[in-house]
Amino acid sequence: MTQQWLPESVSADTAATPTGAEITTTECRGCGAMVSGLNGRYACGVCGWVNDWSEGHTALPSAEDDPDYPGH
Repeated sequence: MTQQWLPESVSADTAATPTGAEITTTECRGCGAMVSGLNGRYACGVCGWVNDWSEGHTALPSAEDDPDYPGH
């Protein structure tokens, strides 16, 4: 017996968080599957396609912004 996995749906109220993270969705450029990501950065679990980090909608945080950064 096989079981079909259905992704969780995200309501518009939870798509944007106070940290500025936004869940976005697009079509995979490798296989056409629908993929979701944060702020325009995607990775396809079907074929392994990943878009370039520079295609995101926001700037990435610096290393110093990481709470695990050695200087903290």
